[in-house]
Amino acid sequence: MDVITIVFGLVGGLALFLYGMTLLSTGLQKAAGDKLRDWIEKLTNNKLKGVGVGAIVTAIVQSSSITTVTLVGLINAGLISLGQSIPVIMGANIGTTITAQLVAFKIGTFSLPIIAIGFALSTVCKRPSHRYIGQIIMGFGLLFLGMTTMSLGVKPLRTDPMALALLAEFGQIPLFGVAAGAVFTALIQSSSATTGLVIAMASEQLLDLPGAIAIIIGANIGTCATVVLASLGATLTSKRAALSHVIFNLTGAVIFLLIFSPFVSFVTLTAANVPRQIANAHLIFNVSMVVIMLPFVAVLVLIVKKLLPGKEIKIDGGIKFLDKRTLNTPAIAISLAEKEVERMGRMALAALDDAIKAFQTNDLVLVKVVDKREEAVDELDNLIEAFLVKITRQELSKKHSKKVAALVHAISDIERVSDHANNIAELAERKVREKLVLSASAMREFNIMSRKSRDCFNKSLSVMVSGNPKMAEKVSNLEEELDRLQKQFEQNNFERMNSKKCSAKTSVVFAELIRNLERVSDHAHNIALATTYGF
Repeated sequence: MDVITIVFGLVGGLALFLYGMTLLSTGLQKAAGDKLRDWIEKLTNNKLKGVGVGAIVTAIVQSSSITTVTLVGLINAGLISLGQSIPVIMGANIGTTITAQLVAFKIGTFSLPIIAIGFALSTVCKRPSHRYIGQIIMGFGLLFLGMTTMSLGVKPLRTDPMALALLAEFGQIPLFGVAAGAVFTALIQSSSATTGLVIAMASEQLLDLPGAIAIIIGANIGTCATVVLASLGATLTSKRAALSHVIFNLTGAVIFLLIFSPFVSFVTLTAANVPRQIANAHLIFNVSMVVIMLPFVAVLVLIVKKLLPGKEIKIDGGIKFLDKRTLNTPAIAISLAEKEVERMGRMALAALDDAIKAFQTNDLVLVKVVDKREEAVDELDNLIEAFLVKITRQELSKKHSKKVAALVHAISDIERVSDHANNIAELAERKVREKLVLSASAMREFNIMSRKSRDCFNKSLSVMVSGNPKMAEKVSNLEEELDRLQKQFEQNNFERMNSKKCSAKTSVVFAELIRNLERVSDHAHNIALATTYGF
């Protein structure tokens, strides 16, 4: 037996398969644009829709990992809840079975012409949509070429007694097959590739149906590795979603191991050849688990909350008031935009409050909250700006034009305030990490500066809503006072450092703190000025 030929054929074929999957997935994502994320976000208001969205999106992008990682992003942004995410994860398991159904077709003979057609389209065509189609076609071709290469690579194993004995164990002791499938899939991070390899080996009569089914059940467990990795460092809700994925797939493995022999017997009735039987087993397993577990989503939510206790970070992200249907009525559209900008401002103010408190109390949980609020503000900045640009395309009165201009200026300044809040939160994290201790006088000055800066920004938001010139004057006075305080406190900070009352590190942190707080007041002043000018 030529071990090198087998290894090269197997590894090379797997690499072609994975690269084909990547090309196919990337092409489909580019062709679909942002619609996939929008579908997941908007069509998860009931469990059946969630399953459908998960299945369709995964079938389109040919990767349950992409769907689940996208879910983590949506959960982090506060756009969907844990309860909404679980049915989508279940549906993703169904969607990923499409790959197995495709590779069960023996069309490897046509893989090279398919690659050639795809390559021609992706390089010759000028329209992006046509190039994406070429990329998708080339991905399919590489997928099937990888299957053929893997089949040829493992063919010599048919005459090796040791290899045959080892592979036979997977059918006789299914738990071994499950473990092998889980580990291999976790390493390559693609259950589709594992399924493709299993079908290739079964085609060469190296694996019997029981062994193949055991490995596929294990692949469902191994594919959880991707979403678990994606959830590391994410919000508590994202971690819970990842855990629910693990529990769901582990439960499926246990149930089907208990009925393994009857299940294998049933699968033999679904098709005449083993590769198709394997693909059908994959589909039946995942569909059955969704049917069994879907009624118990609420129970699963309770279980993961018990296993991962703690307070969830809830950020009310996304738009609440903007409505494209109002664009033809500028007065209404501007009124809705004003409400959304005010909401954005309150979100930035909450981030500032949390950042200040995080520094005062060394609360690292609040640091994460500030980061999530800052992301939500950034998203609102883009969405509101796009909406305001559309309003300007309508015929506007002079008054309405001024309001729109004021709102455009306001969202830019509000976004910068959230950035400064995030900077303060990062300084709080540094303070904890490096075990820095500010002197009593430094903390007192920080408290004075933060209180006045916060008050200045809060008043500017009131001006933005009311257009009150007297309140705008108070903002202006506070901004001037904060300028003076910054200079005074920087001098005090320099003197503390010279007299060894504080270290160079704490001195730098303090200087950054008051600089960020002073700049918050600058942006608050800008908002007040732009608003009173607009009114």
